[in-house]
Amino acid sequence: MKNIIYYFSGTGNSLRAAETIAEKIGGAVLYSVRCDPEQVSARDADMIGFVCPVYEWDIPGSFKTFISELYINPDAYIFMVATHIAVLGRSFETVEAILSEKGAHLSYGRALHCVASQCTAYPPFPPENLMIPYMERQMKKAGEEIAQKKARNYPRMSSFTRRRFQKVMGPYLAVEHEYDKGFYTNDRCIGCGTCAKVCPNRNIRILNKRPVWNHHCHGCNACVVYCPTKAIQFKTPKAYQELGTFISRILCLPEKRKRYHHPLIKAKDLMRDKTEISHSTQ
Repeated sequence: MKNIIYYFSGTGNSLRAAETIAEKIGGAVLYSVRCDPEQVSARDADMIGFVCPVYEWDIPGSFKTFISELYINPDAYIFMVATHIAVLGRSFETVEAILSEKGAHLSYGRALHCVASQCTAYPPFPPENLMIPYMERQMKKAGEEIAQKKARNYPRMSSFTRRRFQKVMGPYLAVEHEYDKGFYTNDRCIGCGTCAKVCPNRNIRILNKRPVWNHHCHGCNACVVYCPTKAIQFKTPKAYQELGTFISRILCLPEKRKRYHHPLIKAKDLMRDKTEISHSTQ
């Protein structure tokens, strides 16, 4: 049996979920969204998974494009797991719509609550010592259900969220390409290139031993939280200042704010575009 899981992960929550599920289903090959979809086809896969965070009440734009360009086996058991802290929005519906165009459908959908990791807006919450054990239990539960090929209806967008989507999220989506203009480095930068290597969008290049952001950012903050010297800083971009919304007003990165990433996911893990996971012995 060929099992494949595709993932988008910035601070490690989704990658940890993908790894845990892979162990529980008897092993799988994990591919990052950085891969070329044509080179990592799921045309002959028996089980296909999609794991990602929720951004702006939807899946990350680059993951949407990736799935759209991916060849899949429409007869496979297909699952999706979304890591989030509050509103799921239309994330599952987006993936289902893409799959439907390919003659396929989600067999299983589950949302996993995780530690909020948008460090450019707020400190991580809920407390990690409470949330991470809970996350681990939920990930293992999802893996066990998927291993049994259980059917589970995916969460749908609430009527309230549907009505508010464009008004609330539309302004942020319109200026998302401006987000990475808020990043800059201080004198602690050592030019190691970790930020470029962990970025799920390949949005960073190193020029004169300093990172340069190329405006294809979803605000995952992988570059910030995995920087070994905490050299990457953030100030609210002009486009966000002009929005005048609550979130845009609180965007900042105080020096002492914790930069959360999942403690079991290291920078080297996010640098890999392909990972093979074997069956769990636990």
